[in-house]
Amino acid sequence: MAKTLTKNKQMVQYREALREKAQELRRNISSLAASEIVAHREEPNDVVDLAGQSHEEWLFLNRNAQNIALLRQVNEALERIDEGTYSVCAGCDQPISPKRLAAVPWAKYCIGCQEKHGSWTN
Repeated sequence: MAKTLTKNKQMVQYREALREKAQELRRNISSLAASEIVAHREEPNDVVDLAGQSHEEWLFLNRNAQNIALLRQVNEALERIDEGTYSVCAGCDQPISPKRLAAVPWAKYCIGCQEKHGSWTN
């Protein structure tokens, strides 16, 4: 019984951490979109201005894509909590360590399977 209560308490903490991260990402996406609109109000005067604006656009698109991808991973983790599959590795069906989940609450894989996938984004 005590183990179940501890597990439930941990799930509540993970869910809250994931919700906070999702809100943060949504704010970042919104603020990035707003800054992009403001940046395009002026026409570039010369090639240097155009180059700077192009670089800023590239940074915006890159950051926004990363935030959207991470938001997708966070939402998938929240779905796994609802489904009861959270904290179970999608690769080997073994438990994901609590230390890993504390560091990366949206983790889908244990360390071993993550190394096989080669990407450390989830």
